[in-house]
Amino acid sequence: MQAINSQIEEIISRGEGRYLSATELQPIKQYVQTFTARAKTYQILQEKSEVLVRHALKKFMVQHPDIMQKHGKRCHYDMTMLLRYVGIAILRNDPRFLNDAIVLWQANILTAYQKQKACHVAYRYLQEAVKEHLPSQAEQMIDPYIEMMMQALDLPPKLMAGVQ
Repeated sequence: MQAINSQIEEIISRGEGRYLSATELQPIKQYVQTFTARAKTYQILQEKSEVLVRHALKKFMVQHPDIMQKHGKRCHYDMTMLLRYVGIAILRNDPRFLNDAIVLWQANILTAYQKQKACHVAYRYLQEAVKEHLPSQAEQMIDPYIEMMMQALDLPPKLMAGVQ
């Protein structure tokens, strides 16, 4: 896993052998300026992810008890892993990382098992749990990443192969 975000990595690669312009340096400056807030959000996720997942799955169980009875442990695992990767993506300030690391894989698997619609509901509950239990600054950083997962679950199966 690369430690720097994909946008900065691309800027540095394009600038090899020359100095970067002021415009090219802007994303790097923004990355550094927002790191403290992103690190705080990461730490909050680390501390609260279990509560968020349990809260979301408790609501999901009311609507889909059959899925929870059969796949509850897997749902818990998948949601927990998504939050861990969301945390890393926030640290990196890199949506592409989340997409490549887990979103496409998870969406393809869930689509193959025809569970994407139900899981979309579960992730909506996770989004609600984040909004209810976390400070607004953390929620604002986390929400777009959960939204990425839900958008991937909305794609028709034939389109999933071409998503990047």
